[in-house]
Amino acid sequence: MNDWILPAIQQLHRGAFLIVKGNPMTIGWAQFGVIWGKLCCTVYVRDSRYTYELLKTAEDFMISFPAEGTFEKELIKCGTYSGKDVDKMALCDMSFNPDGLGIAGCSIHLKARILQRRELSPETLDEQLRKQYYRGGGAHTAYIAEIVEVRTEEIS
Repeated sequence: MNDWILPAIQQLHRGAFLIVKGNPMTIGWAQFGVIWGKLCCTVYVRDSRYTYELLKTAEDFMISFPAEGTFEKELIKCGTYSGKDVDKMALCDMSFNPDGLGIAGCSIHLKARILQRRELSPETLDEQLRKQYYRGGGAHTAYIAEIVEVRTEEIS
């Protein structure tokens, strides 16, 4: 039933696409588990990202996980360019699946409904991690969301 979780976790260190209001952003951090009796994922977005602005008014988001060895250039571009300045879907020559669930050609797609937003303070983080991840300042917000739809696809 949830045989997609391990492949999704294994793909995270290579990147996945967090999609909010049609804007894809590359993520490498997420968690999966059960909270409040619901299968959930938690994603983390830095306050300097355009996606953070989009998430302020979003009710949901999607995550598309590429199969290993695919979408490598697209993941770099979606992690480098801002959706405020460029249409990343056009820049990467990507399209959404016909039903709108995720990016065409990816192997795992999740739709998640936001249940809670929680700002994380760098000041309360382990000192070594704070030095590694917050040299330039800023903070992350954690978005805990119920996974309401999952689709997996065989990619040849």
